[in-house]
Amino acid sequence: MRTREDFLEAARTVNHEIKEQQNRKSIRYHWHEADVTVLEGVLARGDRRIGAVIANAYRNGALYDAWTDEFSAEIWERAFAQAGVDPAFYTTRERDVDEILPWDFIDIGVTKKFLKKEWQLAQMGRVTPNCRQSCSGCGAVCYGGGVCVENKN
Repeated sequence: MRTREDFLEAARTVNHEIKEQQNRKSIRYHWHEADVTVLEGVLARGDRRIGAVIANAYRNGALYDAWTDEFSAEIWERAFAQAGVDPAFYTTRERDVDEILPWDFIDIGVTKKFLKKEWQLAQMGRVTPNCRQSCSGCGAVCYGGGVCVENKN
């Protein structure tokens, strides 16, 4: 994930480029606030330590943060500091493919081995064929439905 500053720079660049277009009046450009984007990244990738951050933010006054006019980055920054948690640990650091992730205990049928293979293919710019063409061995067949079992009578 990118840093807050990277998001802001990208938004400035896109905004500038749109203003340079001849049809700029017909283009609407809305962007997500960088602080909210980073927080969403932390919440999406977080582990049990984020629970203390959320509790701190609530105690500090965060309540209706989904509403842009109610969101306060300062409240969340203070909550992270109080919990001794660095948001960058969850958002910008490179992860090893063998790292144990907070959600690894959830069995979704798709195997971690398959996801690692998909990551490697993505790094090479390759796309896995559609499952209707050829089974890619993801593991979802365990559910007994969908394209995994269609036309296999």
